[in-house]
Amino acid sequence: MQVVKPIHLAFALLACPLAAVAADPVATITLLEGQVAMVRGVTRYALAEGVGLQSGDIIEVGDKGLAQIEFAEGAALALGPGTRMLAVSITQGKPAGGDFYALRGALKLSGVKKGTHFRIATPLFALQPVEGAAVLVVGGGEGSVFVESGDARLTAAPASLRLKGGDFFTRKAGQKGAVAPRPSPAFIGELPRLFLDPLPSRLARYKERQVQPRQLEAASYTEVEAWLKAPPEVRRPLVERFAPRASDPAFRSALVSNLRFHPEWDPILYPEKRSPKEADAASATRSGPAPSKPADKP
Repeated sequence: MQVVKPIHLAFALLACPLAAVAADPVATITLLEGQVAMVRGVTRYALAEGVGLQSGDIIEVGDKGLAQIEFAEGAALALGPGTRMLAVSITQGKPAGGDFYALRGALKLSGVKKGTHFRIATPLFALQPVEGAAVLVVGGGEGSVFVESGDARLTAAPASLRLKGGDFFTRKAGQKGAVAPRPSPAFIGELPRLFLDPLPSRLARYKERQVQPRQLEAASYTEVEAWLKAPPEVRRPLVERFAPRASDPAFRSALVSNLRFHPEWDPILYPEKRSPKEADAASATRSGPAPSKPADKP
C-alpha cells in the first residue's frame, strides 16, 4: 500500500535545508522517560526536555522510553516505547500543526482543535484528527486506531472514512480494515499507562528558555536503515539529506549491500554511470556541506 498522496508534497520538503530553530519553537519536547534519541540532518542527538522539534527530525524512543511533544496551539503528541517517527513538517500560523510518519510504535494525539492540521501517516493508513484525541498502534504488519474523543478522517487506500469518538479501526497488511464500537483488550494492553489518562501539560515551564540537544555522532547506516528502506514516498526525499554519509566507508558499504532496497541511491554511489554533468551534480550532493554544530546553550 502506498502512503496517502496528500502527504507527498510534505515529504518533498525534506530535500530542502532544515531551518534554524525559531525563537519560539512550535513544538517542544516536554516529557521524557528512558532513552530517546533524535536524528537531525545526518547527526544523532540525545534529547532532553525543553528541546524544540524541527521539520525533518526523526525521533527514536527506546524500548522502555516515553516522550511527549507539545505544540504552541495546545495539542500534545505522546510517543510510546519503541516508536520510530519522522516529523515530516511542522507548521505555525494558520493552520498550525504538522505532518508525521510513524514506521512503528504507539502514539497518542490529544487536544486537537478545529482549524488546526495534524496528520499521522503509517505504512497501513493515514489518520487526520479533526478535533479531540486519538490513539494508534502500528507494527508487525498491523495497525489500529481508537478515536478517544471528537472525530477524525482515516484513509486506507483506496477507502476513506470518518471515525467518531468511541470508534476503533484495525487493519492488517493486504486486508481491508474494519470498524468496531470499542477498542479490543489486546489494543488497550499494548498502551503505556501515560496513554490511559489525559496527557499532562508541561509546556509552560519551557516557554522562557530553550534547551539544546546533546550531539552524539553522525548517524550510522544501521541507525537509519529502517528509513532508507521505508516506502518510496518516505525514503526518496531522504537521499539528498543523507548523501554526505556516502563518503563514509562503512555507510557506503552498507548502501551498496542493500541497494536493491533503495535503488535511488545508485546515482550517488556510482556517478560514473551518468553523463559528466550528472556526475558533477551527484559528486556535489555526495560531499555536501559539513553538518553544523549545535548552538551553545543560552
